[in-house]
Amino acid sequence: MTEDDEIRQVFLEESREGLDQLELDLVELESRPRDPELLGQIYRSVHSIKGTCGFLGYDHLGALTHRGEDVLDALRSGRLEFDPGIATSLLRLVDGIRVSLDTIERTDEDGEEADPKILAALDEHLLRCAPEPDAADAADATASVVSPLQGGSGQALDIRSGLHESSIRVDVDVLDSLMDLVGELVLVRGKVGELAAEEEGGELVACYRQLRRVSGELLESVMRARLQPVGTVTRKFPRIARDLAASMDKQIKVELDGEDIGVDRAVNEALADALVHLVRNIVDHGIEPPSERLAEGKNPDGRLRIAASHEGGRVHVEVSDDGRGIDPQRVASRAVSSGLLTRDAADALDAAGCLELIFLPGLSTKASVTSVSGRGVGMDAVRANLERVGGGIEVESEIGRGTVFRIDVPLTLAIIPCVVAHCAGARYCIPQASVREVVQLGPDELRDAVSEIGSARLYRLRGGLVPLLDMAEQFGTPRATPSPDGITAVIVDYEGKRFGIVVDAVGDPVEAVVKPLTRSIRSIRVFSGVTIMSDGQAALIVDLDGLADAAGVRTATPPPVAPQEVLPSPELASMLLATGTGGRSLAVAMSSVWRLERVHRDRLQRGGGIDVIDYEDALLPLFRLDDDIAAESPPAVGEQHVDVIVCDSSVGKVGLVVQSIQDVVSGQPVPSPVPGQSGMARLELDGRVADLLDVEALVAVAELTR
Repeated sequence: MTEDDEIRQVFLEESREGLDQLELDLVELESRPRDPELLGQIYRSVHSIKGTCGFLGYDHLGALTHRGEDVLDALRSGRLEFDPGIATSLLRLVDGIRVSLDTIERTDEDGEEADPKILAALDEHLLRCAPEPDAADAADATASVVSPLQGGSGQALDIRSGLHESSIRVDVDVLDSLMDLVGELVLVRGKVGELAAEEEGGELVACYRQLRRVSGELLESVMRARLQPVGTVTRKFPRIARDLAASMDKQIKVELDGEDIGVDRAVNEALADALVHLVRNIVDHGIEPPSERLAEGKNPDGRLRIAASHEGGRVHVEVSDDGRGIDPQRVASRAVSSGLLTRDAADALDAAGCLELIFLPGLSTKASVTSVSGRGVGMDAVRANLERVGGGIEVESEIGRGTVFRIDVPLTLAIIPCVVAHCAGARYCIPQASVREVVQLGPDELRDAVSEIGSARLYRLRGGLVPLLDMAEQFGTPRATPSPDGITAVIVDYEGKRFGIVVDAVGDPVEAVVKPLTRSIRSIRVFSGVTIMSDGQAALIVDLDGLADAAGVRTATPPPVAPQEVLPSPELASMLLATGTGGRSLAVAMSSVWRLERVHRDRLQRGGGIDVIDYEDALLPLFRLDDDIAAESPPAVGEQHVDVIVCDSSVGKVGLVVQSIQDVVSGQPVPSPVPGQSGMARLELDGRVADLLDVEALVAVAELTR
């Protein structure tokens, strides 16, 4: 690349970054038309692009920006009164500059001529200008624009001014290559960890701990470098909402928060698609016309807020408005009239259940089809796009007050937690975000709970039917002799499709470094990528959407009859059942569970009178759940591994040591206190009796008895 090519590339990149901010400033200018600082900032942005065009010889783009500069100068001097028409013309000027930049990138030329429609619109505004100031004032006014190579302050324009010492531009391919190398380092770390586990103490164990800490920090730094700010997506919506509202004779103000939160590029793309649908629906359906808002005592300007935050390795985006809200009963009636739901099923739904219906494919509450909405395509696509990257969406609304959409997506897709499934001697990785539970069906359960209809097998799970797919059959691999002990099934839920995958066994969860498939197997839709396991062997990552399509699994639809038998009650709880180290049946609310881990006994350390393990670069305190609840004691001699339920608490993450994990069940708990034991309540759940653990109470007891 020559020096001229480098200068042109810097010009294109910095101009595009400046246009993103310029677009935001122009939308903000409608709220503050007489703000001299804001006007000056907008003027300088356009002037900088114009000056560099003169230096690089892009005359047509220079003429376009020069005309926009004339309008902005007239606004600054007070010779032209700002109105929405001027804002529209200046926003179209931004669009025209973007088109010219794209042309320059493709051809190194800025086109044959400046856009005549944009020039005509700007000239029309200039014709309304007040007379020019006297000669002395004019001389002062032009002194600040000495030449195309000077900035707004009269100083020479530095086209590299955006490259501060604290930041550099790095090609994405370089970061991807660095991520691959770090992934290889993580694999080597896992192998060293296996070797260190075979030693009791020694220098190798100490070196492994240091390697684990440093490689973890390196991985986090590289992943952070690959992230894009959410603002690269959200900054486009003030303009989108403004133009859409103007076409409907509505007024709207957009507020942005958390623009600097970083996410993976693929996640950002999914967010962009989802937010486009949401913003269009909010402007069209949610925000009322000014006259209606005034009649209801509201500000004539509708409010749309997009706020992003980061917590626990996930990114949360909240999209809210102060519009008319969503009427749950109207949504349910529309679903019934569209044939998507029976009247009995609709009557059995509560308000939250009715709101969930907006995500049904083909449902629209719009009476007529417009260019914006009414075809029933949108909200189902929003949920599908988010679930494709391991995310989700919830909705909450109050009639007359507004609606809140809460989006939850992973921080990155470069490394994803997976459940390892063994099948026909091979290992496959199933994305953990879609795994709901793992069930072991014995011979009696197979006979009672699994039905065969033709070639299909259906598993009766808590009142619903779940199709079972045989992984070996779907992948065309020979299966070993069936086990007399029954089958193991991984229950997954992906884009509304719930089904079970029958495997030979399920291994420990892993953090999979995702690598692209080779060209020879890229066309096989049941796989989405490949990862390298700690032993150096490759394992394919299952594409659940492709697997479901290949097996003919369809999206779940609402039950047509007797919905009250399968719909959850408001008090429905999801519980993790386990066996304590003393043999007692225990239950932990799934809302408190962070992860399930199997830990080698050599990782246990004693510190401060309690057992701890090194977990995610911190010390995780362990509580053994035996007859002496919250007792802190080492595992029995001879045990090689311990099962740990990692839970969230007010003091951070804590580990509950159990003998085994039984199941995840849902039901309506009926609690009763356990005499003489704090943090315990006995409950009946799904036909089983277990002791419910209060994690916060257990932590408090442990703190008091330490």
